[in-house]
Amino acid sequence: MAQRAYFGFGFVPSLIIAILPIVSWIFGIIVCFQREQYTYGIIRIFLGWFPVFWILDIISICVHKDLVWLA
Repeated sequence: MAQRAYFGFGFVPSLIIAILPIVSWIFGIIVCFQREQYTYGIIRIFLGWFPVFWILDIISICVHKDLVWLA
């Protein structure tokens, strides 16, 4: 079974979370550590507040319905 974006939520709740920058940053860090992607988790802690990461999360959820890039 494929992993779902934020904590197993469906498409619409995950998209809403991804649109909110602060919440997306915090939840993105947690999801990285849950999926044992520690390098990406550290990158998100220090650089995750840049708009590039935020926009990549939104595009990833729209296209794949999951956090595929940087998660």
